[in-house]
Amino acid sequence: MIKLIRVLLLTTAASALLILMVMALLLLIAVEEETNVERLAVVETRHIERAKRLLDEHRKHKDRHVLNTISILSEDIDIAANYLAKLYANGKARIHLSHRKAEIVASVPVSWKSLTGFINFQATLVETRGLPQLQSVRIGKLVIPDGLTRFITDQIEHRLANHSQYGNGFNSIRQIKFSSDALRVSYRLPESDYGGTENFNLPVLSKAEQAIIYRYHLFLVQNSRQQSNGKTVQNTQPLSQILQSLMQMAAAHSEKNRAPVENRAAILAATFHILRLPLKYFIPEAVDWPRAKYQVITLDGRQDFAQHFIVSAAITAYADTFLSDAIGLYKEIEDARSGSGFSFNDIAADRAGTLFGERATASQMGAMQIQQWASQDITDKDLMPDWQDLPEHLPKPVFRQHYGNMDTPAYHQMMKTIEQRVAVLPFLQ
Repeated sequence: MIKLIRVLLLTTAASALLILMVMALLLLIAVEEETNVERLAVVETRHIERAKRLLDEHRKHKDRHVLNTISILSEDIDIAANYLAKLYANGKARIHLSHRKAEIVASVPVSWKSLTGFINFQATLVETRGLPQLQSVRIGKLVIPDGLTRFITDQIEHRLANHSQYGNGFNSIRQIKFSSDALRVSYRLPESDYGGTENFNLPVLSKAEQAIIYRYHLFLVQNSRQQSNGKTVQNTQPLSQILQSLMQMAAAHSEKNRAPVENRAAILAATFHILRLPLKYFIPEAVDWPRAKYQVITLDGRQDFAQHFIVSAAITAYADTFLSDAIGLYKEIEDARSGSGFSFNDIAADRAGTLFGERATASQMGAMQIQQWASQDITDKDLMPDWQDLPEHLPKPVFRQHYGNMDTPAYHQMMKTIEQRVAVLPFLQ
């Protein structure tokens, strides 16, 4: 019996060692010295504008009996792929669309002990009657057989189709088509568990994240009710007071390197509260959460500054800095076209919020520093740079006359001034 146990142990150890050796060999084959993609991750205002149009178009189609099609330009697919590769893996990617197929090239940096280099990925997506089929996969020098690729993708698709969080969104897709100019997705919305297709929302946050956000949402609800209790005037509160309380609360739950997670959830809850938007857009279950009393949150006396600041902070917390900058700039361009006009002081609020979101969520140390800073008595002057002399409400003709197409020395000097003022804010020191 003892001999049998020894044989089993030796066999198990040998098998484990063999698996490790094979994995190490595959890793060595997959890692290369040079990247196969060389480009910057750039999101411009025109990309934001087209994305907004697509979202607006999607919101119009709510009938689950109708097969809808959304068309995304090939340039936007390529930009989005590269942006996501940068965001989630610090990598780079490129997608080239042609008739009935898409060529994918991606590269992710690797640095582990003495092993440094890049994992380069190449593959082809081929159009079918349903979801596209992955073929010709190559990882570094390693060629993956199509049969193995199909088996792995079938398993992934099965898991997604039955996933409690992403299943509805995945199963709504009927077909994806490729052409040289665009990617076209045909979809039919499923019946929602929350009262029909008009309330159908794709959940994008995990259950654990939702629970954390609920904690901060509940605090904001209770705070709004306390602030409005017995008042006959408008319930107004400065943003600094809101963020101070939220960051102090986050510090109490930031054990085990969880400060960025707590700060991110607090910022998101504050964003929906300040904009007075229902959280059900992100969390379907939030349709049953308690609602806050009407409350106006201001930054340095202005509601629009608080909105600009917190939205930029949230975008940065859940995405990154340059996306937040692009969205903020797009908003000002839209205002110059048909709204309240281009405002450099709004840009200042955007930039301050962007850097706050970045510092509060990028690392454990930075997140804790923000929490410690917020434990002091802070005011709106600590969040918003000097803005009184910054031009605002500039209609498009006036803006063009003084600043051209955002390519003049006057425009760049104004942006430099904003950067200098934001850089000395206390939470960045």
